[in-house]
Amino acid sequence: MIGNPKWFGIRKYSGWGLTPNCWQGWAYIGAFLAPVILINSISFDQNIKNLITAIWTGILLIDVVHIMSQIKKDEREMLHEAIADRNALWFMISVLVISVLVKQSVDPIFLTAILGATLIKAVTQFYLRDK
Repeated sequence: MIGNPKWFGIRKYSGWGLTPNCWQGWAYIGAFLAPVILINSISFDQNIKNLITAIWTGILLIDVVHIMSQIKKDEREMLHEAIADRNALWFMISVLVISVLVKQSVDPIFLTAILGATLIKAVTQFYLRDK
């Protein structure tokens, strides 16, 4: 779309997303941030500001997902990313379980997250075991 996959690398150590690896990547980020800052510094209706910011952010997210899908990774990088995502998921599930135990009540959203993640993990493991 707008950005070039050669300008970015997959973020490895600080979450999910892209990390610029050349000046074009930094210019791309600046080109997306400048209009948001400009729009929010101008005084007019807050609803219009929010709408324009939401549309602009949506365009950015679509483009980032497109760029991330175009970046080629080797087998080792994909395995490392899978292990990191698995560990992050286990941490999130642990926090949700602790939250439910501390509150002594079951919030439907937490329960859905815990049971859903467990179900997805189990189905994935069964599917991959038979491949």
